[in-house]
Amino acid sequence: MSASEAGQAPVLFFSHGSPLMCCKESTSSECWARLGKEALANGVKGVVFIGAHWEELGDRIRVATKFDPDRVQMDLVPRSYWEDYPINVSQDLAHRVIDLLRSSQFRDVEADPTFDWHDDTITPARWMFPDGTPPTTVVSLNARFNPVFHVKIGKALSQLRSQGVLIIGTGGAVHNLYRNNWLPMVRKGNNFQPGSVPAKWATDFERTVSDVINYNQGPDLAGALVRLTKSPRYKDAHPTDDHFYPLLVAAGAASCDSIYGKLEAQTWEMQHMCNDQFVWGKWGSSETTAF
Repeated sequence: MSASEAGQAPVLFFSHGSPLMCCKESTSSECWARLGKEALANGVKGVVFIGAHWEELGDRIRVATKFDPDRVQMDLVPRSYWEDYPINVSQDLAHRVIDLLRSSQFRDVEADPTFDWHDDTITPARWMFPDGTPPTTVVSLNARFNPVFHVKIGKALSQLRSQGVLIIGTGGAVHNLYRNNWLPMVRKGNNFQPGSVPAKWATDFERTVSDVINYNQGPDLAGALVRLTKSPRYKDAHPTDDHFYPLLVAAGAASCDSIYGKLEAQTWEMQHMCNDQFVWGKWGSSETTAF
């Protein structure tokens, strides 16, 4: 099936997890692999990642154009899993992204020919597309961390979906590195820690995120997620904003759809870190509502 026959491409939000998710099988890796196969079967034309590991100051948004980016990964992960992974950075796609953002009145959008890839994008990409990415680019966050600003980024990018381009936010549903149980991972590579019980602050926030996504659609979804940034549990789950805001971009990209998000997989790591994988829409769906 060609992308033109497939209608709207879905919107995805991935919790990329710890670097060990790059090399260890899990329910999340199975989900990524399945979604990648579906994308290839439906003629995916490109992938736009909004990662958690890149933020720009001022009003800046930057879009990655480095032809052969370096791969940045922790030494815990064997180099064979990532060092030579083929990354097909597309100048054409990057400049389409820049044009869309500028036409949506973002004031400072430029190409960045220096940006290198990190585990936030490498991890899901290598499970989805083991032979290398489709034409791709990465869009930065903005370090002011204005939630509405990031929803608008997603809305601007949503036009790419009708062209067979996947929009993927990659961050984390619950991501507090300060409270994670690091010792078993560092000493023995035990990131999943079966039998450990997540703290209530972690399960409470994850449940709230899942409920918001399961029971809201269109602009209501984006609004509900923006309000979550004021939740009493938000700073417990996200002491820094970087891993939550890719979800706001994804919500903006899905804001014209009259459909609900779906939790496709969940993997807990280091006791308190929750890696939820969410999908809005499916290949071949063109059900939208005016916005």
